[in-house]
Formats: sequence, structure tokens, C-alpha cells
Amino acid sequence: MGIDARTVGAAMRRARQRRGLTIKELSAAAGVSYNTICLNETGRHLPDLYNLIVLADALGVTLDEYVGRVCNG
Repeated sequence: MGIDARTVGAAMRRARQRRGLTIKELSAAAGVSYNTICLNETGRHLPDLYNLIVLADALGVTLDEYVGRVCNG
């Protein structure tokens, strides 16, 4: 299973918007630069594992939600 930067970016944007956060607010909460989040959300850059984790934690989502993975368990 490949991980597509656009899929991850779109999931990140939806999660951020559901929380009612701006990119600037998410940047401050997660300690990830504004520009990095912009590149991630637009699908121009796939976040590294560290950024995936801290952004997911800040947004209250799982990594599975970012990649569209469904767990049957």
C-alpha cells in the first residue's frame, strides 16, 4: 500500500478544519512550521513520520485516518 501525499494532505486539512484551527494555530500547537503544514496540506510534500505523529496528536486523529486505512478489529 502506497501513501499518497495528496491523500494525506487532504486528510490533514479536513482534520484541522473540523477542529476549527487555522494553519497558524496548528503550527503553534504542534511545533511544526507554517510552511511545512501548507506544503503537507496541498499534497506537495509528504510529511516525515515525526511530523505525521505530532500533527496527528495536535489534531486528535490517528495516523490511520491520514492514510485512509481502515482497521477491522
